[in-house]
Amino acid sequence: MSDNPPEAAAIDGSDFFIGIVAARYNGELVDALLERVVAVLKQSGVRQRNIEVLRVPGSNEIPYAAHMLASTGQFDCLIALGVVLAGETSHHEVISYGTAYSLHSIGMQSEIPVINGILTVGSLEQARERVLAPRDRGAEFARAALQMAWHKLKLVDRLDVLEAQKEDDEKKEDDEDEGFDPKQVFKNN
Repeated sequence: MSDNPPEAAAIDGSDFFIGIVAARYNGELVDALLERVVAVLKQSGVRQRNIEVLRVPGSNEIPYAAHMLASTGQFDCLIALGVVLAGETSHHEVISYGTAYSLHSIGMQSEIPVINGILTVGSLEQARERVLAPRDRGAEFARAALQMAWHKLKLVDRLDVLEAQKEDDEKKEDDEDEGFDPKQVFKNN
């Protein structure tokens, strides 16, 4: 992630429903991310009862839980939280690439935005630097979720209007077709 995050947008989250899937692995770090995410959501008006937190064993299990939450259709945005530390093998790369791809796919298929808050870092020091001050990625993930939930609601409203217009147009065409009498075409010629 960049050291130059976007300026926070002032968004009223009082009507939003946010789902959070957080790994238990590297629990101290993920707990700190989760605490910051929830704090920023609440500061923006999201009600505690509208925030559902689901804990899973590790980051690799996050996509399954996120998919299941998305399938309910109850959320305006989902946030995935985890910390994957590089080790002596490439296992961290497998987890990082697999979860990133899966979370992206879940968002596209469900039409519910998914914020990928799974940090992949080379060391514990790097993780602490991103989770705690000065970078505070948890706050960034929450602000991204607020903005994407807002976009989702606006775009859903827009799509609903377009769908209603399409249905009206199709109904008009059907009504016009019902008044058509092919025998009249030949009588008039």
